[in-house]
Amino acid sequence: MKENSSRNLGIFGPLPQLVRQSRTTVTVLGSLFLLSFAALSQVSTGTLVGTVLDATGAVVPNAKVVATNVATGVTASTVATGVGDYRIGGLIAGAYSATASATGFTGSTLQGLTIDANKTVTANFSLAVGAVSTTVEVTTESAAIIDTTTATIQTTFDTQMVRDLPVSGIGLGVANLSLLGAGVSSNGGIGAGEGPSVGGQRPRNNNFMIEGVDANNKTVTGSLIRTMPNDAVAEFTILQNQQGAQYGHSSGGQFNTILKSGTNAFHGTAYEYMQNRNLNAIDQVVQNQAISAGVTPSNPRSDNNRFGGSIGGPVIKNKLFFFGLYEYNPVGASATPASLLAPTAAGYAALSGISGLSAPNLGILKQYLPPAVNANEQPLTIGNTSIPIGDLQVISPNYQNNQSTVETFDYNISDKDQLRGRYIYNRLSQVDVQASLPSFFTFSNNVYHVASLAEYHNFSPTLTNELRLGYNRFNQPVDAGNFKYAGLDAFPNITLDDLGGVNIGPDPNGPQTTIQNTYQLTDNVTWVKGAHTFQMGYDGRRSISPQTFTQRSRGDYDYSTLEGFLRDQTPDTSAQRSLGNPVYYGDQYNTYLYAQDAWRLRPNFTLNLGVRYEYTTVPVGERNQI
Repeated sequence: MKENSSRNLGIFGPLPQLVRQSRTTVTVLGSLFLLSFAALSQVSTGTLVGTVLDATGAVVPNAKVVATNVATGVTASTVATGVGDYRIGGLIAGAYSATASATGFTGSTLQGLTIDANKTVTANFSLAVGAVSTTVEVTTESAAIIDTTTATIQTTFDTQMVRDLPVSGIGLGVANLSLLGAGVSSNGGIGAGEGPSVGGQRPRNNNFMIEGVDANNKTVTGSLIRTMPNDAVAEFTILQNQQGAQYGHSSGGQFNTILKSGTNAFHGTAYEYMQNRNLNAIDQVVQNQAISAGVTPSNPRSDNNRFGGSIGGPVIKNKLFFFGLYEYNPVGASATPASLLAPTAAGYAALSGISGLSAPNLGILKQYLPPAVNANEQPLTIGNTSIPIGDLQVISPNYQNNQSTVETFDYNISDKDQLRGRYIYNRLSQVDVQASLPSFFTFSNNVYHVASLAEYHNFSPTLTNELRLGYNRFNQPVDAGNFKYAGLDAFPNITLDDLGGVNIGPDPNGPQTTIQNTYQLTDNVTWVKGAHTFQMGYDGRRSISPQTFTQRSRGDYDYSTLEGFLRDQTPDTSAQRSLGNPVYYGDQYNTYLYAQDAWRLRPNFTLNLGVRYEYTTVPVGERNQI
């Protein structure tokens, strides 16, 4: 397909060109939902469907069906079709009751319905002839509900499983729960990316969402949010295969996390999950080594303390709800000492007495390479002078501090409109220990954001619309510090082979910056017409992603001998430096369109038909390389 020029692209992709190419289709969609910009339809809500029958099994047309969220009191209603079928979409995950009523019949209420995200729950009503004021209440069975309207293979983990299963407290958090499902395994080194392998696919083929909003790290693939607090998750869902046309973007697993919201009752938590070296069992290898050395067995440092608190409740009963959570997670581990070589104090004194050495280079060596305590290696010889050297052990700090906040609100504006907001913030703080010497260690802060605002509108009992705005951002710098080297515009990396390969200089990967900003506009339209449930949608995304990652932008020089460096000779092993450190722009536009029909031929037989279109532009930086 011919590449669109950047000046013709709107903020959410090459929609104008698509409109010109498909005027008829867009006109039809526009009449349905005012030129809806609809998304992949990674729906973050559930759907309740069924049939209203009388005692003889005949359909009851035009019955009113009302679904009520038990925790919030928020209701959603519809009117059954002429053949007795009803559908209520946009239901936030949770426990519900449903009531059906019709003129000339007693009402019927079903209790104990569980609505999950991305799932369709079937609940049929049986109405008896009688007074409308009479209601028959039925409590549903607790058996697992099977969605018979789709062939999608889906596994859902509820609040209790998310909170209690230990696998969700490490690594990718709740996403690890997917490993409990059939067809899902650890990545096993089968390819780049993060997360499990789903259906034999590489991890980089997975798609991560938070309530249907994009939460992918587009640089290395994987989840953008590094630590999602378990106690903020209401439900976690993985779709493995056989997805409908509304799902795309990736060929692996579709991971969707649903966040908690407030209820009509104030509720809060204070929690702590702790692992440390004293609570963990001693590894058999560690124990055997300790016994052999004649010391008391003990674990190396391994401390993981995750604690926080949450609160949620009503602002306006049955109308407006909030939820907030803060979590702090310091993690510490043991570090393996790095053994380097350095001149002793006597060695440095001897170096100061040698003529012809570069004063700036010797000053750098003294400033950043501490002297070894004892001379225990074969001395170096510079000219006719012997330079005592010894081991220099460097124990790097090995810890990280994670902070997370989650805020949500839900506003039931009316029976026709609902508004939902979500925001997640992560911050990872740690010491960058990629440099050889502690003098060059720097402090690193990686910051992550995901936010969404969704509006659900019922135009009629048979026509509903879901509009969602999404935004994610992360900033991952690799700092080279503000170190000065006399006579040079940047502090290089200098390797001295005869001192055990010690590297004098900052993190060899620095400076680097990786920034991702993704703006997303999605909309899903559902239209029920007889036995057909039509869904149409569009997802427009704009990614702005400036990055700098030029290797050796400060210079990388390798000397086989200390003498060569101190005499300021040309490096005899290697000498490399890139020209500048330009910014690469990974900016892209994404356009996804779909339309599908769930055709209910019989109460136990549904035919799903769909078509999907995806368009992703070449990154700006790659186009500019022409």
